[in-house]
Amino acid sequence: MQLLVLLLIISVLIADSGLGARLEPADAWSWAPLLVAIVPTLLGMLLELVLVRRTLAQASRGAMGSILRAGARLRLLQWIAVVSTMFAVIGMGWLELLRATIGDLVVIDELLAILPALALICLLWIVQWPVERMLREAVVMRRLDRGLPVHPVPTASRHLLVQARANLLVVLVPAVFVLACVESAEGLVPLLLPDGAPESLSFFIVGVVAIAALVLSPFGVVLAVDAGPMPKGPMRDSLQSILDDAGVRVRDIRLWPSGGTLLNGAVIGFLPRLRFVLLTDGLVENMPEEEVRAVMAHEVGHLRHRHLPWTMAVLVGLIWLIGQLLEWLAEPTYRFLEGYGHGGQSLVDAIEWGAMAVLLVGVFIGFGWVSRRFELQADAFAAVRLSARDDVAPEQDTVDSHGAGSMCAALESVARMNGLNPRRHTWRHGSIRWRQLRLQGLVGRSTLALPVDREVLAIKLTVAVTMVLLGFMALKDYSTASDAVESISSFEATPLESSERPRHG
Repeated sequence: MQLLVLLLIISVLIADSGLGARLEPADAWSWAPLLVAIVPTLLGMLLELVLVRRTLAQASRGAMGSILRAGARLRLLQWIAVVSTMFAVIGMGWLELLRATIGDLVVIDELLAILPALALICLLWIVQWPVERMLREAVVMRRLDRGLPVHPVPTASRHLLVQARANLLVVLVPAVFVLACVESAEGLVPLLLPDGAPESLSFFIVGVVAIAALVLSPFGVVLAVDAGPMPKGPMRDSLQSILDDAGVRVRDIRLWPSGGTLLNGAVIGFLPRLRFVLLTDGLVENMPEEEVRAVMAHEVGHLRHRHLPWTMAVLVGLIWLIGQLLEWLAEPTYRFLEGYGHGGQSLVDAIEWGAMAVLLVGVFIGFGWVSRRFELQADAFAAVRLSARDDVAPEQDTVDSHGAGSMCAALESVARMNGLNPRRHTWRHGSIRWRQLRLQGLVGRSTLALPVDREVLAIKLTVAVTMVLLGFMALKDYSTASDAVESISSFEATPLESSERPRHG
């Protein structure tokens, strides 16, 4: 779900960069983009209203496969909502139409551009609430039979709030905060700088503002999900010991309230004093302590190996590298097709759209592949920490069946309690079964020579070399552009200087 929100944000950034449909100033307001954004999903939603009743009837007779099909339909309609809105934003100039009407307001126009998809996603959760309520009631009865603590079945509005916080706001709030800071800086910095200040200075200040906003964004996530400090007690002490043993500092361990419905953990933040570990209440309440420790060790693994900043570097490097390759190929491609009688603005537009599609697909595939390796390394770190023994020298330590088994059990519990198919592949995490097989393959291996550590080291070295090379290329291009500007300036100044010289004779 969070991937869909990222795609919406990327769509407005693409449209803002000028790569989308271009509208002439004389173009009048049109409702066509809005209709394209909402009508396909609304039609599917009307059909879903009928199918939900059938799902309830079939599930009451024991046909639980109908519940799985309802979940698949929900995911399909969410994708339709997002893709339709992206097409309206990028392909039909929806963002430009909004700006022509309300102006280029800080963040407001971007939010309104993606609002159709966000609103439709929320409506879909409400439409499928009867199915979700049936599942919640069944869980409550099962936990009562076992003498376990229960949470009351939430209302539809409470269910919507929990889903929006976990799936929308956790991505949308930091993204909007960073975008608002950047847009504000882009508008204010040129006004505050003296006349004649170099453009590079303005660019540098805006970049500093963007980095500062990114560093402070974890506070927005904590507020968005309403996460409070984990209460003091044996559980918190046990989790804190994992942080201390790994030499990792965080601002706080926070409990993410979800009414016991979500089982998830997350780490957010770049700097130690501005970093949080989030664990949902469902995770802490429903899983054995050793499995909760495994989840915590997994999150600490992300921190210990600095996956968050490397993730940002991978994303920037992929966009920059693929974009540079496409830029080199664009002109030869145009010349080649021009030789066959094609040409003009239509060919230029086609090449731009094709390049954008290749860029998105390439970044999607590359970023997902790297993210899955980071997940494997965090799993391995958890298995190592849970295998550690004080009476064995570090160089002689190996991953034992207890450490790997605890992490495997935690993954299995998360999948089962979240209703996930362990074999279902996800973009950033792979499948639960795949990760469990990789963990089992670590048993008996030295903790100082894990295959996934070598794999991730190769990724980091590749990213570092790529960033350095691209940085040199950028400096070279900037230097070339500066020399060209100086040559033009001196050329333009020559006639004036010669006309002002005193004449003789």
